[in-house]
Amino acid sequence: MKVPYTWLSEFVELDGITPEEIAEQLSLRSVEATVETFGIDIDGVVFGKVVEVKEHPEDRRLNLLKVQVQEHLFVDVVTADKSVSKGDGVLVALPNAKVGNMCVTERKFGDVVSKGMLLSAQELGLEEKSEGVLKIKEEFKPGTDAREILGFGEKIIEIDITPNRGDMLSVRGVARDISAIFGLKKKEEEQESFSETGELSIEIRDKDCGRYRGVVIEGVKIGESPIEIKKRLWQCGIKVINNVVDITNYVMLRDGQPLHAFDLSKVNGGIVVRSAHKGEKLITLDGEEKELDEDILVIADREKPLAVAGVIGGLESGISEKTTSILLESAYFNPYRVRKASKKLGINTESSYRFERNVDIERVDKAQDYAVSLILKYAGGKVIAVRDIYPRKYEPKKVFLPQGKYIRYAGEPYKNEEVSRILNALEIPHEIMRCGVEVYVPSHRSFDITRDVDIIEEIMRIKGYGSYTSEVLKLPSFSKNPEDYEEKVRAYLRDRGFYEVINFSFEDGKLYNLLGLPLPEVEVINPLNPTQRYMRSTLITSLLRTAVYNDRNYNYDQAIFELGKVFNKEGEETRLGLLVKGRKKRTLKEELWTPYEFSEAIHGIFELLGIEPIIEREEERFLHPYISASLFVDDEKVGFFGKLHPEITKALELRGDVFIGEIKLEKVLSKVKKPTYRKVSKFPPVVRDIALIMDKEFNVNKLLIDIKSQLGDLLEEVRVFDVYTGEKVGEGKKSVAIRLVMRSAERSLKDEEVNELVRKLVEELERRYGIKLRA
Repeated sequence: MKVPYTWLSEFVELDGITPEEIAEQLSLRSVEATVETFGIDIDGVVFGKVVEVKEHPEDRRLNLLKVQVQEHLFVDVVTADKSVSKGDGVLVALPNAKVGNMCVTERKFGDVVSKGMLLSAQELGLEEKSEGVLKIKEEFKPGTDAREILGFGEKIIEIDITPNRGDMLSVRGVARDISAIFGLKKKEEEQESFSETGELSIEIRDKDCGRYRGVVIEGVKIGESPIEIKKRLWQCGIKVINNVVDITNYVMLRDGQPLHAFDLSKVNGGIVVRSAHKGEKLITLDGEEKELDEDILVIADREKPLAVAGVIGGLESGISEKTTSILLESAYFNPYRVRKASKKLGINTESSYRFERNVDIERVDKAQDYAVSLILKYAGGKVIAVRDIYPRKYEPKKVFLPQGKYIRYAGEPYKNEEVSRILNALEIPHEIMRCGVEVYVPSHRSFDITRDVDIIEEIMRIKGYGSYTSEVLKLPSFSKNPEDYEEKVRAYLRDRGFYEVINFSFEDGKLYNLLGLPLPEVEVINPLNPTQRYMRSTLITSLLRTAVYNDRNYNYDQAIFELGKVFNKEGEETRLGLLVKGRKKRTLKEELWTPYEFSEAIHGIFELLGIEPIIEREEERFLHPYISASLFVDDEKVGFFGKLHPEITKALELRGDVFIGEIKLEKVLSKVKKPTYRKVSKFPPVVRDIALIMDKEFNVNKLLIDIKSQLGDLLEEVRVFDVYTGEKVGEGKKSVAIRLVMRSAERSLKDEEVNELVRKLVEELERRYGIKLRA
């Protein structure tokens, strides 16, 4: 949310405190805040008054205007906006003026020279798209700098709200926190109020509407808003529409209460707040037709739905230029019900954003009354009816904070006067008692203050965490566990040049869709932001996001790993993820990572743990179909590795080949066996080389494991040193040359004995797999 610095001064005496100081203290004690400057860079743009309008003598599509830009200075300006008339206030960019990246010069239109340019809201960077010249109804002295009129150069405090702090989603709420943090005096405010009067039918049929107040105003005139309201909306990033709608948005930003105005002529028989009927449809203000169901709360009349409660209004009952009578709505809706409707319909609005985080049910009437007074002032009309339905009045929850519990958390007792000052500034009613403080939770904090620890947090954060005495953390020392295999894996990878990364466990679904993976099973109910919707089910997405970030920051050579948790409905699981790309960083020579070297690094992890995995072909769609493999231990898949599919590499805009892998480390570690001592043999080894012919698709890794199991302790080493495919071995076949190194710890092996072992081995392989000895 964006909060103009000068707007805060309506609620609190700022006493020379700078926006930067406010942002710093908010970040330390409340919510994350930054400071930015409003408006584009402009120079030579001034307020002008149109004193004469004529048609261009050569081009009927254009008008020639005479505009007063100083007390005694008038300039001719050509415009294509035919709606500009005599007496209009406009913003004129004079010759050699700068407007953002645009430089304005004199320009000829036929024989007429335009000595300036009238600017639109779009050209001034105020809106993404606008039609026509920006007109200003208010009177300013000709020549007044446009920056002064539009508020360009003003400091804007942008705050990032956490889901529990809906009370900060308004200028009033931010001012309240600033008042408490800096000890500033709040300003008294006088406001007109409107009592119940007239006839207006309002019926609440659903308990998720806690309060509904309607005001009928007749005789309004729809037009443009005053520049002060427009300026505030632009500063906060809200589009300007018309005076009535702009006022509802203005009050929402100021007081945190979303409002909605209906065209009364489109409302038949009063208001009904109810659950939607299954199959009901509503065309929303953005022009899209939405199908509703019973989960969605709607505002309806006696015939049809008019709006989705707390989310968006309907197009048919919206305010238009023809509107003369309005029904202004101010209400309180259950935050969970609004969020459910917002997610189901895929609509996020400023209104739903606030209702989801809870609005102040006790200020429903006060915010609406302020909006009514502005509408009467700027759109005219007369209040015909006011009706407030408030079935269950808000009753503050009592929360007692014992002094002893505060001491346990803060390390020191509190002072009664200080606590009372803090709670009064936060507008939290309370009573100081002999052994603690009893708080009556106000409606604007009912969403997040529920326990005594919440009161402790409020006191400590406003006082300032830096004001508390720090103590050195004392932890008992433990000897290092010699069987800490996770640390051994970390050390092994670091020794090979890998860097460990730590990523958030929260993810969105975009990468999962790109990789062809199912979305994670565990979804966060109320995520801090849309990119943290799921709890990750794989480490691969986290590593790819890290790789993309590094590539965009020109770190193309990467060898990273993460040892972290993934989540599913059954619980959580520890996994190891690896990613390499670019060059290996070595002391003497830098070479590109290859599939073989990545495979060697993967195999080294299992070798470290004393486990021999079986490697088979992998069919994950995000991996290269011919450069990928699965890892099995005891017939259970425990991981995979391979080259990232080129199409995905391209989609992620990653440079070069990317190799990724993931190991279910928790399962692998459960299969680790304690190492046993084996003495070094003093007898010589016996070496035999054999060439075996087998099917081309036969898994050689499986073959080696089988050979080890057959030859047992006599086999010291077995490895492949050649593979041949060709006419000599037949179509669909391959020849694999294997070296067997055998040695006994008790005696010297005889040639006849070794030959017999090899013969039996070959016979058994032929019996099991049809493998034959190559002649």
